[in-house]
Amino acid sequence: MSPRSLSLLLLSACGVAFAADDQDKAREEMQRQLNQQVMSAPFNPGDVKKAEAYSEQAKRQGVVPIAAPPTYWAPGWTCANLAGYAYYNYMDYRNCVYYHYYYGRYWR
Repeated sequence: MSPRSLSLLLLSACGVAFAADDQDKAREEMQRQLNQQVMSAPFNPGDVKKAEAYSEQAKRQGVVPIAAPPTYWAPGWTCANLAGYAYYNYMDYRNCVYYHYYYGRYWR
């Protein structure tokens, strides 16, 4: 390999490294901005009234609630605990509301 080819190869490699570094910085900045947007908005557990309306409609239609709680459910919890869970899922919350509406108690 000629010295000139080697120089061009090294310059190309440096250019790729700098481009990757710029992309990493841009990605980090976008993530920082997204985190700031998420943290500045108040937490919304979902439409509570919609979950209650679903419960009434499902009971009229004879739908039996899901018997098994989510895997992360802990004894003594209520549906409100689901809203504070780190991996909150509205469908789990809705199913909890319906289970409580149907049976008058929470999962065990």
